[in-house]
Amino acid sequence: MMAAHSNEKKAGSARSLLRILGFLRRYPLWLSLAIGLLLVNITIELSLPQVLGEALNALQRHLESKGGFSPSFFVALYLGLALVRAMVGMILGPIRNRLVHTTLGDIRASIYVALQRLNFSYHDQANSGELISRATTDVWRLQEFFFACLLLTADIVVTLIATTALVFSVHSHLGWVALGTMAPTVCLIAFYASRLQPKWRQVHDLHSAMTTVVQENVAGVRVVKAFAKESAEIAKFRARKEIYLKHLMDTVGYWAGRVPFAQFIYGLSLPLALWVGGGLVIQGQIAIGDLAKVVFYLMAIGHRVGLVGQFTNIVQNASASAERICEILNEPPRIRSGSKPLPKGQGEVHFEDASFSYPGGKTSVKHLSLQVQAGSTVAVVGPTGSGKSTLVQLIPRFYDPTEGRLLLDGVDLKDLDLSELRRSVSIIFQETFLFSTTVAENIAYGNPTVTQEEIVRCAKLAQAHEFILGLEDGYETNIGERGVSLSGGQRQRIAIARAFLMNPRVLILDDATASVDSGTERLIQQAMRDLTRDRTTFVIAHRFSTVQHADRIVVMRDGSIVETGTHVELLARSGFYAEIVQKQMQGKPQPAASVEPAAHSGPF
Repeated sequence: MMAAHSNEKKAGSARSLLRILGFLRRYPLWLSLAIGLLLVNITIELSLPQVLGEALNALQRHLESKGGFSPSFFVALYLGLALVRAMVGMILGPIRNRLVHTTLGDIRASIYVALQRLNFSYHDQANSGELISRATTDVWRLQEFFFACLLLTADIVVTLIATTALVFSVHSHLGWVALGTMAPTVCLIAFYASRLQPKWRQVHDLHSAMTTVVQENVAGVRVVKAFAKESAEIAKFRARKEIYLKHLMDTVGYWAGRVPFAQFIYGLSLPLALWVGGGLVIQGQIAIGDLAKVVFYLMAIGHRVGLVGQFTNIVQNASASAERICEILNEPPRIRSGSKPLPKGQGEVHFEDASFSYPGGKTSVKHLSLQVQAGSTVAVVGPTGSGKSTLVQLIPRFYDPTEGRLLLDGVDLKDLDLSELRRSVSIIFQETFLFSTTVAENIAYGNPTVTQEEIVRCAKLAQAHEFILGLEDGYETNIGERGVSLSGGQRQRIAIARAFLMNPRVLILDDATASVDSGTERLIQQAMRDLTRDRTTFVIAHRFSTVQHADRIVVMRDGSIVETGTHVELLARSGFYAEIVQKQMQGKPQPAASVEPAAHSGPF
């Protein structure tokens, strides 16, 4: 069983490397030129010992016959070949560099596209530091692999085969000396290399874990400093670093401690060749220049045997990175776009016996049926974990129901074009995310081609125009990473302006006013009233004062709807909703009223 698992792992690594190599096929001309020029250089290199050997043979004949000997021809021929090799190298280098770096750029782009394509359930379980490591460090590690494939592979294979054949052509005894020392050396190196890939995979995973600590610390630097946890975070990083370095040193040490022994075996080839070849020269079976050719070829083989070790180490290192990259590239998109355009309508949403379970978790929404009329406002309340977030996240297809279906204006969401669907649904999250660019670009994020006049109009509707004008560069002010230079209320109003600009058919609101002062809350509520007018709106909020004016209130518990109705109707029933309101009015802890963030709160 373990052997079968090991073979399966090796096959998976090989498939990953082949998948990565497949990116080279996008540039057949550059690839053909690189390999062709490399073969020219190899041919020249194999010719040089022939020139030197024939020069020595001519010199030997001259000494034996006392005839004239002029080295000019051999010197000119050698220098000419060396000059051609240098010129080919000057052309080959830029071509190879361009091919490798362009291909690496394609791989990075493919990873980025894959990350954009993958569904929310993948990102829920993934670690951002890990993903960043795969998209950057692992791709960078492939650079050596591509250079090795475009240079070392052909160099090693062609040179070893051709050189061995040339040694055999001098004399079979010398050929067997070369082959008898080369074969076990290469086999041993290949054996050691086969045990490296799992070690390198562990090293790369530990490097990602170390990167994650850095990424989380940078992203949460304010929390770290607020709790004076700098020393603890430094200690955490050092611990991860030590584990990473230990495994890295073990892996490097495993290789460094074994390859020299394999190379020692081939090191016997030269003394053996001199011993055997010297006897052949004395016996007159080969010329002294032919023995010199063999010595030069054995030195060339020795160099390539050393490259075999380097190449196999690079391949095993790269295969671990290729596996990690291909895990992203091969992840299937579980949310697939339909082909139907958005139907005519005003935003009627219909849940038909919809259920949803997170992978490996309990059911979050259970056989839920709900019809929301176009243009109406529905508030969703309930305890944390009751399924409110999941309910609203099904509407833009962040997730698909595991059972049942959702319809927008009479059409199953799965049949609609996904981009059109999501452009028709705007979400204002409780924690507003803004990009580190200008105010205008953040507002126009959903429609970058919009005019400046339209951006200003939406900012005014969102009660944001005045504070934007007060910024250093107005709408062209760069607001920093995550909008750090703005207050919470300002960030929310920019998010509302962004939603205005999209003119959505369906609006989802989180607890937008939970963490702002009363004055800012009034501004946000006014903007929300304008935004939700005549628009299908789903609201999630803590305070019943925020939801009591909704056209309909949906009360959830344990993934199911337990009550629906208006604020007055639900209070009159003295049920679960009335209990929430009573606890809130009494100022008691309200586990049933803590509305988990998932959609967005409206100012009612």
